[in-house]
Amino acid sequence: MIMTCDELNLRKIDGDTMKKPKRSSAQYRAAIKLAEEDLRVGAKILEYEMGDIWGHVGVRLPEDEGIAVQMFRRPESGKKDWLVHFDYELNKLGGVGTPPREAAIYTGIFKARPDVNAAVRSHAPMCVALSLADKAVSCVQMQSDRFGRGVPIYPKPIYILDDAEGTDLARTLDQAVAVMIKGHGIVTVGKTIDEACMCALRMERAAKIMAMAQLFGFKEVSDEFIEQLSESKEKLFSRQRSKMTHSADWNYYADMIKKGKVWTRGFT
Repeated sequence: MIMTCDELNLRKIDGDTMKKPKRSSAQYRAAIKLAEEDLRVGAKILEYEMGDIWGHVGVRLPEDEGIAVQMFRRPESGKKDWLVHFDYELNKLGGVGTPPREAAIYTGIFKARPDVNAAVRSHAPMCVALSLADKAVSCVQMQSDRFGRGVPIYPKPIYILDDAEGTDLARTLDQAVAVMIKGHGIVTVGKTIDEACMCALRMERAAKIMAMAQLFGFKEVSDEFIEQLSESKEKLFSRQRSKMTHSADWNYYADMIKKGKVWTRGFT
C-alpha cells in the first residue's frame, strides 16, 4: 500500500512530537510523487476558477522535513512547472524556481497549526472586494458552512514577507479554515491539498453569492438558518456513501484538466 504524504507527516499529540518509523526511500518517493501531482492539479483548478496567476499551493513534506509549493504560473524563464521544495529557514531543497516571496505564509501557519498539512494563497477577486468593505465571508449556503459567522480578516494590505508577518497572519487565522488579507487576497488551510484547494474555491463562490445578495438587501443569515443548514447536512452525510481518495469536486475538476480543458471564471 502506498502511503499518502499526509500519512507520512509528523504528528503532534498534546504538544509532544511523535515520529512514525522511518519509511523506505521508495515509500518516500511515492509520497512525494503523489503530493506533487496533487499540487499541480490544485494549482490548475484555482488558476482557472479564480482567474489568478499569482497564487500558489503548498504542502508539508513527509516527516515535516520542509514544504513543497506549486506556483499557479511558470517561472520567469524556462517551461517547467514552478514547483519548489524548501525548509523552514527558506533554504531550497530541490525542484524548479525559488521559494515564493510569501513563503512565510506556509512556515508561519505550519509551525502554529500542526493539524494543517496544506495551504493555498490566492488573490480571489470577490473575496478581496468584500474585505475592502470589512465583510467577512461567512456561511450563506451549504458549501460555505465551514466559514461559520465569518472568517477572520487580517487588517494590513501587505505581502507576508518575513517570519514576524507570517506569525502575525497565523495568529489572525487562529483555528479557522481561512483568513482574508484586506485588499490583497485569501489563505485557506486543510489536512490535505484537496481540502485546502476546495476551501479556497468555495470561499470565492460564497463571496460572489454574498455580493450579489447584498444588492437585493441581504444583511446576514439568522442563527436558525445556520442551525437548520447544519442539521440537514449532518443528516445527509450520515447516509452510507462510497469512500473516495479525493472529494467529488476535486475529481470533477481533475478530470477536466486531464482531458485538456481550459477555462477561466474570475469575477463570473
